[in-house]
Amino acid sequence: MKTWSVESLCLTVAAIVLVLAFLVALIALGDAHAVPRWLLSLIIALAGAALVASLRIRALAMARNSAQSRYRHFIDTAHEGVWTLDCAARTTFANARLAQMFGATPGILLGRPIHDFLGDNPHRDLAEMTSADAAHVGCTHDLSYRRVDGTIGWAIVSGRPMLGDDGVAEGTLLMLTDISGRKAAELELAAVQIGLEVRIRMRTAELERSNAQLRIEVAERQMAEHALAESFRELRQLSSHLETIKEEERKRIAKGIHDELGQNLMALKIDVEMLYARAGLRHPLLQRKVGDVLDTIDLTIRSVRAIMNDLHPSTLDLGLPAAAEWLVQQFEKRSGIATSLTVAEGDGPLPDSHRTDVIFRIIQECLLNILRHAKATRVEVGLDIGMEYLTITIVDNGVGMGPGDAAKVASFGLRGIRERVDVFGGQMVIDSRPGGGTTLAMMIPLESQATALED
Repeated sequence: MKTWSVESLCLTVAAIVLVLAFLVALIALGDAHAVPRWLLSLIIALAGAALVASLRIRALAMARNSAQSRYRHFIDTAHEGVWTLDCAARTTFANARLAQMFGATPGILLGRPIHDFLGDNPHRDLAEMTSADAAHVGCTHDLSYRRVDGTIGWAIVSGRPMLGDDGVAEGTLLMLTDISGRKAAELELAAVQIGLEVRIRMRTAELERSNAQLRIEVAERQMAEHALAESFRELRQLSSHLETIKEEERKRIAKGIHDELGQNLMALKIDVEMLYARAGLRHPLLQRKVGDVLDTIDLTIRSVRAIMNDLHPSTLDLGLPAAAEWLVQQFEKRSGIATSLTVAEGDGPLPDSHRTDVIFRIIQECLLNILRHAKATRVEVGLDIGMEYLTITIVDNGVGMGPGDAAKVASFGLRGIRERVDVFGGQMVIDSRPGGGTTLAMMIPLESQATALED
């Protein structure tokens, strides 16, 4: 049965009224009394109203057609694909963009079911997309679509039910935004990411192996360093023991010279003096010879005493300050270099005999180095005996040292001094520059500190 639109019905009624007005007009022209005047006026008025109504309806129809044309143009030129489905999920409309996405024409798409293009996606997503529930407000999914040539694309699909005047869903409106390029980039990025993760895992495994090997090497190195430190400690102990033995041997030799050679020389001197007294004036030649022998014996006694002092000065038994003062005086007398000693004694204990001997030899070695190499005219020696440390400072105004002189292979004097200081866990600092003299500072722990370090 044909359905009449409001526009068609109004135009038909207007045409009928105009025909009746035309017939009445013809009758009125043939017989003026046949038609009442009021009826003629009414018919003419109705005809005019029908004509105006038809013209108005025609204008509205033209405006509606223009709006529909603009709407169709908007739909056909939209960037998104517009797709309408009936309740059976078959295509009722497809714009040009959707046909372009599917690789077809809009006419070919009409009547085709949704599964021909979106069938590769989960059934649940499609069922949710085409739900006929009036309360359903729509949903959006990233779905793949299959083109007519079988290739795959991707789109953001938004679905919403189309409701009739009675509020019942009459179909589904789908809006598709093509994201095939972005999806391809994402897939490519995912592939790159997977490759990168594989490389990272391989690199991580390699680093873990390297770390394990490094830990083994570090452990071995730590063991080697520990063994080396233990060797250094043993060497220092051995060096300290050798110095002790050497000093004890010097003391023993000096004592032996004093007890045996010194006493024999004194006895010989007494006998020769008695011989010299008996020779008198009766044997002047013999007396002169005996006098020469006495001079030789005195010179020998002085040499023996000098040797004894070099081996083990007796002033060492009086403590470090007395021994250092004697050493400075002897150095100044033998070298002619002006030498001074400053001693600052605090409340701390004096060094024990062993440390006194070693410190005495350190000062003696420093003074000998100055005599051999420094070409100095003045030397200042300082001793500062504190509660925990003994500080030794030796300053000369000699030629000084260059940047690498202290590290030269032939610098055995400084090396020996440093080794003696290291034995007690002390520190040594050298401040020198060419032509500016040299300052040698040493800080040696006293007995309690040194014992803790040695332990």
